[in-house]
Amino acid sequence: MADSRSRVITLVGLIALLLLALGLRLAPWGQNRFLEDEALYGYWGLQIATGTDPMLDLEPVDKPPLYPYTLAFAFLVSGTTTGGLQAEAVAKLPSLLASLAGIALTYGLGSSLYHDRWTGLLAAGLLALSAFDLLFASTAFTDPLLVSLVLAALLAASCRNLPAAGLLAGLALATKQQALIFLPLIIAVGVLSRARSPQSRHASRFARVWHSGWPAFALTLVAVLAAVLWWDSARIQRPGFLEQSLISYGGLGPARPASLAQRAGEWLRLTGYFWASPWFNLLWAGATVTWLAGWAWGWAPAWTRFDLLLAGFVLSFLAIHWLLGFQVWDRYLLGIVPLAALLAARAFTQLGRALPRHRWQGAYALALPAILALLLATPVLAAAHSELPVGGDHGAYDGIEDLAAYVRAQAPAGSTLYHHWLGYHYRFYLYGAPLRLHWYPDAADLVQDATIYRREPRYLAFPSFRDAGPARQATDSAGITLLPEYKTRRRDGSVSFRLYHLEGP
Repeated sequence: MADSRSRVITLVGLIALLLLALGLRLAPWGQNRFLEDEALYGYWGLQIATGTDPMLDLEPVDKPPLYPYTLAFAFLVSGTTTGGLQAEAVAKLPSLLASLAGIALTYGLGSSLYHDRWTGLLAAGLLALSAFDLLFASTAFTDPLLVSLVLAALLAASCRNLPAAGLLAGLALATKQQALIFLPLIIAVGVLSRARSPQSRHASRFARVWHSGWPAFALTLVAVLAAVLWWDSARIQRPGFLEQSLISYGGLGPARPASLAQRAGEWLRLTGYFWASPWFNLLWAGATVTWLAGWAWGWAPAWTRFDLLLAGFVLSFLAIHWLLGFQVWDRYLLGIVPLAALLAARAFTQLGRALPRHRWQGAYALALPAILALLLATPVLAAAHSELPVGGDHGAYDGIEDLAAYVRAQAPAGSTLYHHWLGYHYRFYLYGAPLRLHWYPDAADLVQDATIYRREPRYLAFPSFRDAGPARQATDSAGITLLPEYKTRRRDGSVSFRLYHLEGP
């Protein structure tokens, strides 16, 4: 009876957390425009959904195929065929759903690893109130989907469903190459979970290996990777996405020794935004240290192998990104936020179990959620208003949708729109518009093309955060006049883009 009541309470608590998380994640939904990579992924999805380039044969793709096809599915279901704000909202839906799924999966993972629904529920609550996770739920990056698939694979491995774990790990790898870093963790969770129910000593070695589930794990993983490689080899565009990713990224090697101190500070600064609350971080650190001390002195529950595994992985993950030349980008850390939530939940719950009397444990269980909610309320509200510098854009590209709408409505069919910095955004927000987009690598190319197409309507927009001086000087020297046509403003009232109509020579 008590266990049944506990199940009902945790289920109700999880549903309440998911509803709260949904409301918080919808709050910044329409506040930010796409960054470059988001616009590019959205463009790929539109190319697939409209049948213009279903295999992305014309694109130098540097990512595995699952995410662009997920976006294409969302566009098809919603009937979206052109760029703009509607397409932007549709492209964000997979991240929103993945973020909510990640909260539920974190609950399941905590409950499965530790046989404790309260640890799972507290971890899910911490993830729901993570400013970091909240802000990525309204983006179109690959990372939220990657993280949800990794969590699903970890949950399957912890439940000893290794065929499903292999399939989900393969899907994570089909979403983004970074999933490779999480593969050892998925395998380790499966190994440690399997160790709790060893096979009979009288079974043959082959039978023990087969019934362990690892051959099925490998088969499902390899099947997904084979499908990814088939897609890549069937595309006309060369090189393949793996080689193209190295080209786009500029290679990956050890970080320069002189940069290590700066890189350490930058990565640690980003981890501080997981919950964006120094008081919460201090409370978490204090609970962890107290738990460790209590374990050493024998009055607190011991760390389990899963505690050591998760803590070791999080530290190793940070060390890999610090010591190798990864760009210091916030989205790379999204995958360890649920793991950090699990570790924090374990520190808080285990410390509560070390209290000497049951009544003190009950008071602690009631006070802890209230304290955590109080500490996290301010950063969560700041994140909901998009006031923290993580996740998507926070103002640089304000007005790009208005600029695109103006050009779509006012520029005659066949007009040329020149760009040097805004190509990804134009391809997404102006998708389907009957315009000629021309990228100029330098001012000389701009002048040459504008002269060749001098009889066509020509437009050029400058972002306010870029230096337009060389282009202005070159067009003036060539007798091309830049006539002000339109301008957009950011949320703070400053000008974001200026559109010009070219006249002459």
